[in-house]
Amino acid sequence: DMLCSFFSIVGDPSKGFFCYAQGYITHFFCVASFLWTTTIAFTLHRTVVRHKTDVEDLEPMFHLYVWGTSLVMTVIRSIGNEHGHIVRLGAWCFAQAGRKGTVVHFITFYAPLWGAIIFNGVTYFQVIRMLNNATRMAVGMSDRVYQPDARPDMKAVNRWGYYPLILIGAWTFGTINRIHDFIVPGHKIFWLSILDVGMAALMGLFNSIAYGLNSSVRRAIFERLDL
Repeated sequence: DMLCSFFSIVGDPSKGFFCYAQGYITHFFCVASFLWTTTIAFTLHRTVVRHKTDVEDLEPMFHLYVWGTSLVMTVIRSIGNEHGHIVRLGAWCFAQAGRKGTVVHFITFYAPLWGAIIFNGVTYFQVIRMLNNATRMAVGMSDRVYQPDARPDMKAVNRWGYYPLILIGAWTFGTINRIHDFIVPGHKIFWLSILDVGMAALMGLFNSIAYGLNSSVRRAIFERLDL
């Protein structure tokens, strides 16, 4: 997320090598960002639903999957674009405008993005359903009133359902903007472009809140800082 945003913050790199570098490096790290969320969803599913304890051994495979797929998507985008027609969109470089460039961008970015969104949604649904069933069983086996004690756990469980919404919120306007670019090439809608860039730029913030701002992380920070 940090590197994906950094190369956008750089702004207008003019033309030539730096223009290519900004376009492709931003693409690489933005793809890697949403692919990492699928490894988190996979880990939760493997431990909660399938009761496997080997997820730490899969870390090298996670790195190969994320960085390898990001590289392949970036290379395909590079091959599919005519480098002589690289253009700037506002303050950023974007390889080849027009319908062909939009199709290449869809194949190398938005197709894996929405694949990740669907995968995360299905996976978290199965995880939440499993934990809800476990909670009901615990309530049924308990002689005491369980609801007050279960409330914090269920709050954490229900929060997982918001994780797929981060990608949807961050990239829905970008997807709509690309579809509009394909239908009406060369005609930009200002407010849609603002929402496209603005929401995508907030993905790192959304991820840091959803994945990082929880009781376990806060407790670890407080312990480290002696608070």
